[in-house]
Amino acid sequence: MVHYFQCECNFETAVPSGAIIKFDTPLAISETSTETPPEDFVCQADGTIDIFSAGTYTILWYVTCMTGFSTIGQSYEIKKRDYSLAEPDWVCIAGTSNHIKVSQTPGFAILEITQEEIDDYGRATIALFNAADAEAGLTFFVPKASLLIFGLSADALENKLTSIDGQITGMVSRIFNLEEFVRFSDLVEIWSQTAELFGIGVTVIYSGNTYNFWGTGALSQPETFEEGVAYHLITTSQFLPLGYYQGDPTISTLWIETSDSPPQIISLPVRINETGIFFVPDITYTNLPVGTIFRFTQSLILVDTSA
Repeated sequence: MVHYFQCECNFETAVPSGAIIKFDTPLAISETSTETPPEDFVCQADGTIDIFSAGTYTILWYVTCMTGFSTIGQSYEIKKRDYSLAEPDWVCIAGTSNHIKVSQTPGFAILEITQEEIDDYGRATIALFNAADAEAGLTFFVPKASLLIFGLSADALENKLTSIDGQITGMVSRIFNLEEFVRFSDLVEIWSQTAELFGIGVTVIYSGNTYNFWGTGALSQPETFEEGVAYHLITTSQFLPLGYYQGDPTISTLWIETSDSPPQIISLPVRINETGIFFVPDITYTNLPVGTIFRFTQSLILVDTSA
């Protein structure tokens, strides 16, 4: 069975050093009807996440920091509670860091949960911590942070392998499919080829058919954006999986923050379809200054139907 859990942090504004980031808005959760509770994951009020099934899990996250006083920038760690200790304590699984204090910081981890753990303690518990040496002030936009967990149960994996025993050709093909399910990419940075968007691009991380896109970069020269003109952040020719897109465009929010003091905040629809990722201004924006930031986030499932 495939287990999955997706959630966001929409309400927390500041995370003290060493504290748990509280994911307060579940978006999608798998269920096993024969178990109690039926949900495969439970997000507790303190931000911890309980997992009730053995298996191998991929964990993806990002946090958007707006202010911070850490001497090392941003730093986050996924930790797992060790229930085998007399006084259960947290053990780090994986971490990520970013020397830029005002930016998005993604991270990923692989988590192995054995059936013995589930039998002995009833659950495994994880949480995402602020590992920096000072408080992290999260952005006032939402989502402030996102987390995605998915994996295969141990029983499901064993049944898969048993079903292909003795079939060499089929075995190679199915093992490749399993590897593709748990394989994830490094961060891929793609810079816009649109002249007006020089210095602006898109960062992508993907696992299997799930692609996560983030706006990145800042204008390196003053620019004017005309009403009714389509400006591509990236095109399909730059990132071929966008060509798998089908149906009506996905519409997300593009946040534009100028480098003025105080900054001007502009929100526009950003559209994603088989041609790429682009926006069309509803009015003309004149002489946006150097350092103007373009931000958006969007997760898509892109499938090559010919494969």
